Amino acid sequence: MVKIVHKPIKEIVISECVFYPSIDVLVENLKVLMKLGQTRLLMWAEGILFTHSSLPPTTDRVVDELLNGRIFWLSLSYTLMPEYKPIIKVNALEIPIINVTFNPILREVARWLKERSQSRV
Repeated sequence: MVKIVHKPIKEIVISECVFYPSIDVLVENLKVLMKLGQTRLLMWAEGILFTHSSLPPTTDRVVDELLNGRIFWLSLSYTLMPEYKPIIKVNALEIPIINVTFNPILREVARWLKERSQSRV
């Protein structure tokens, strides 16, 4: 018999958190990263469009932190997007958006971002 253990994430540490005033501005910044060969997933939940980059598990310390439920995000970029759309079009570029509403951790991140954005608009 296989033992199955669920060990959820306990903490996300975010080094840089940037609010963009619009979807277009966020996507324009992502286009620069895409030209450099970096891919980013755009995710949506709770009226927030966001993307992040994680610290890769390349050292023993980072791996230990991951195993203990602590994740490190180097950067998190976000903006308001009240309604979910599976694709956004910016100029000739079509970018898919993943609805992460059913992921409890990412939904919690979106709620935290929404609270932060209240003071910015």
